[in-house]
Order: sequence, then structure tokens, then C-alpha cells
Amino acid sequence: MSTLEYSLTIFTAETYPAVAGDGRNALLLGSTLSGKGYGVKIICLNPNGLLPERETVNGVDIHRLNYRYGSLPGRFLFRFSLFIHLMLNCHKKSKRIIYGAMPGYKTIVLASLFQKTPCFFRSTLWGFDDAESLAGKKSFFLSRLIFRNVNGYLALNSSFANSWQNIFGNFNIFQSFQGVDLKKYNITLKSVNSLRLRKNLKIDESKFVILMVGHLVRRKGFPEIIDWLSRIDDDFMLLHVGTTEAPEWDLMSRHNDEMKILRRYTENKLGSKVKFMGRQANMTEFYLSADILLVASYAEGYPPNSVNEGLAAGLPVLTRQIAGVSDVITDGVNGYVFSDEKEFALKLSTLMNNPIGRMELSRNARIFAEEKLDIEKIVIGIQTFVGL
Repeated sequence: MSTLEYSLTIFTAETYPAVAGDGRNALLLGSTLSGKGYGVKIICLNPNGLLPERETVNGVDIHRLNYRYGSLPGRFLFRFSLFIHLMLNCHKKSKRIIYGAMPGYKTIVLASLFQKTPCFFRSTLWGFDDAESLAGKKSFFLSRLIFRNVNGYLALNSSFANSWQNIFGNFNIFQSFQGVDLKKYNITLKSVNSLRLRKNLKIDESKFVILMVGHLVRRKGFPEIIDWLSRIDDDFMLLHVGTTEAPEWDLMSRHNDEMKILRRYTENKLGSKVKFMGRQANMTEFYLSADILLVASYAEGYPPNSVNEGLAAGLPVLTRQIAGVSDVITDGVNGYVFSDEKEFALKLSTLMNNPIGRMELSRNARIFAEEKLDIEKIVIGIQTFVGL
């Protein structure tokens, strides 16, 4: 595809085959737009140059730029090559969306200003790239100047939107969840999937299965949540699906030592009550076979993909009270919210011992997903907002 044919260029730190949430959503947005006839390109990092420079996935062209994150010269050269790529290979008529404070995000905004190309920014993680974190201090003069000149801001939740308004005042803001492909989650097959997966994993059919999805890192609530679970008397099985050791081409490989320690700690604490499934290409069956989704993170770009997908699969969500939660999870309606160990234990017990109530939560979870999280509906709003 020539430079002129791209309607939208999305910038994100990583995408396929990495499993980082922002990159996965960037690909989902791009592939949905591609299905509508738009040309979409994703530009991302190529950690240590180990992945193909270019490939096409689900109709989206992925361009990876070498990123030697282990050295200062490598990080500087990435920004330089990014600027050159923007000048030579990105047409100014292609709208741009930046997913979070990825390396080089200021370069992208400045190049867009120079080229007079519409550029939009979307925060990905509370406490990392919300407005207060990026430009809240008076010393962040350059950041304030840069972000005042983007064409619009995509807010995942009201916390992000309010943060942006507090710093930048009257601003062009579009508030919308990330979205999920509802077609992947046929909840009429939930019982069939549950029986099959539990049989394959040698988990008793009557066992209460708690699903956690994501990298095994401290930001996700480890090891605190493991300590809390170890003090639960009721029987359960914790299924962890996600990265516990990342390959060198994945930026998460920088956390391999941390993940190794946390895995060993969890296994020692929970013993046979935990199974680590690693990265999975097909997440659908895990959502459809679990009883609840547990989100213990201290910060997210809420709702993360796991919550979107869990709700689509009709999973009640038991989540820590963090920024953005109140936009998605209503306590006692489509899940439960906790702030401390006592509240966690009480609400987990309610979920485990009230199957009828859990069925109602499950029904409400799917209804919320159908009304608020359908990627096909969300894309229409994004099309209008960025002017596609």
C-alpha cells in the first residue's frame, strides 16, 4: 500500500505478536476500520530488531522501527529514525492517533505540527500518561506546549477526561471505552467450553475458577493479592493467563527477573490452587470457562482489555477500586469492587457461595458489553471524532 492510501496511522509501543493491551487494541481498531475499507498503518517499536520490519495482520500494515532500549544511543537513534520515517513515509493527510507516552511520542506530535497533520492522543495507563502525570507540574512547560496543539484527546474513562480538562481546560475530548469484538464470545457455549477446558486442565467441574489475565508484575497487584488469596478458606482454582517470562523481542523481557520471583512466590503460597497458563493465542475459552475475573491492579487504563473481554463473556468482575472503575463496574450489578483485604474476602465469598446471584451478575455483564463495549459501535464514534 502506498503512503497516500493510509487513512489512519496508529502509533503504539508494541503490537502483535506482543500481548500488551494498548497494542492489542490498536490492532483491533485498525482491523475493524480495515474491514470498512480504510487503509490503516501501525508504527511501533522493534525491540532489539528481532521482529520483521513489516508485515500485514488482519488487514493492517505494521511497520516496526528498531529500538535498542538497552543503551542511550539506541534510544536516541530510534527517535531520529522515527522522525525520518514520519517525514518520508507518512503522508500528511493520514490522521494520526498516539497510544500513550510511548518512546518518541513528543517527536510524533512535533512532526505532525510541522506537517500540519491532524494528530490525536490517547492515554493508556493512569499514573503514567494521564494529563497530571504528563504535564501537571509547572516545570513540564514543553509537555504542556506540545499537548495544547494536538487536535483532540481520546479518553478511556471519565477520570482521564477530567484530568485532561483540569490541565488543559476547554479541549476537544472524545470519551469512549476501547471496545471488544463481541462475535468472539458466544455465551451460549459457556457451559460446553467450561467442561472441555476444565477436563483438559484436570480441574474438577465443581471447582470455583478465578481468572486473572495480564503480566505477572507488581502493578497488577502481586504479590499482595496472592497473600490475600492464601488466607481464603473456601476452595478455588486460580488460573493466571499472561506473561510470566517474555522473549527478548518483547519489552516485557525487562521484567523477567521480577516475574520469575513473583511466580515462585505465588506457587509457594497457593500450591495446587494455582495454574500458570502463560500466553495464550485463544483467550476466549478461558473467559468462557471461568467463574469470575479478578483484577487486582493498582493502576490501569480502565477498562483494560481483560475487563472488556471478561464482560463480553458474561464474567462477573471482582476489581480493585482504582481510577475509571466506577464508569464500568457497578457494585453488585455486573461485579464487585474492593478497597482492602477485608472487603475483598467478603465479596469473593459472596461470589463463591451465591451461584444464583452470580448468574444475575453474569447476565448484566454481557448486557453492559453489548451496550457499551461493541467495537463496531465504538469505531463509528472514533471515525467521526478524528474525521475519517
